[in-house]
Amino acid sequence: MRPNFEELSAEKAIQLFKEWGFLIEQGPGSGQVTLILEGPDHRSYYVYEATHLPEMAAAILDVRWRNGAMMSPVLDVQ
Repeated sequence: MRPNFEELSAEKAIQLFKEWGFLIEQGPGSGQVTLILEGPDHRSYYVYEATHLPEMAAAILDVRWRNGAMMSPVLDVQ
């Protein structure tokens, strides 16, 4: 049975992105966040509407679950 990842809170989505190695900063605009991913010789910045983070995290979790990278999701989606 497929887990229901679509009910993630914004706080849980932020927590997941941090666990995946992203730094998260507010802005640059109102209601936006910047996801920062640092590599050994580069730094990438991605700006998104903050309201999109739960949907993005849900899509990533779904792909990981389908690929077997996540066998039994332990997720408090509240």
